[in-house]
Amino acid sequence: MIRGWLSGLARRAGLVGLCSADLIRGPDGYKLIEINPRPGATLDIFDDADAPLIEAHLRAAAGKAYRLPRFVDSMASMVTYAAAPIAQFPSIAWPEWTADHQSPGTRLIAGDPVCTIFARGPSADLTRRLIKGQASRLQHQWEGDRT
Repeated sequence: MIRGWLSGLARRAGLVGLCSADLIRGPDGYKLIEINPRPGATLDIFDDADAPLIEAHLRAAAGKAYRLPRFVDSMASMVTYAAAPIAQFPSIAWPEWTADHQSPGTRLIAGDPVCTIFARGPSADLTRRLIKGQASRLQHQWEGDRT
């Protein structure tokens, strides 16, 4: 229902490409906060190497044919944070399922962001467990044994 309503609103407003919408859920249902004529911050969660979403957005904005990825699984992203101060962030071989990396040598305080992690799995529950495991393994790389 929301998808159809938002698609109609975007068409009436003349918006093309991958737009994003922010909604909040209240006791009376969902309320639209804003609709943006650009991809949202979660674009990278849904991106696909075979059908890149930014390419689809740019092609649609230019009035050209585009291809969207087919989603058959669950996807998630998570920002990881320093649990304690780090005087000098170590050099890490970042896995391909990460982005927004801290630079080696950076001084961090507890709560500073370290990186973004992405995960894909067959269900929301399994994907949630996978991303938490990935975060724990990475945290061990930058914190080492703190015992």
